[in-house]
Amino acid sequence: MDRSRRFRIFHEALAAAARGPFFPDWEFHTLFGLERSEVEQIAFNFAESTEIDGAVRLAINGAMNNLLGYPHGCDNQWHDWLSVTRHELSEIYELWLSDPRSEP
Repeated sequence: MDRSRRFRIFHEALAAAARGPFFPDWEFHTLFGLERSEVEQIAFNFAESTEIDGAVRLAINGAMNNLLGYPHGCDNQWHDWLSVTRHELSEIYELWLSDPRSEP
């Protein structure tokens, strides 16, 4: 998968986490270690030139991990927010986790 597509999918995951129906407000900070508004700002500013460290890395990890593992019950809305299947998102996430210094 090319770099541009990976970044697009990471951006989709960030936007889905911040603006989608997947995570309740009362639990968001506990799940992400960031406020919803912080993840939304990261999603809004996310581009291929974004440095992947600190809060950005935390937001990406939270979005990917929780979209895949949290029992959000929103599977019927998945494709409203993400252009990949759960399986594809899982593969992308696993590749990123295999080298924590890597870009998306």
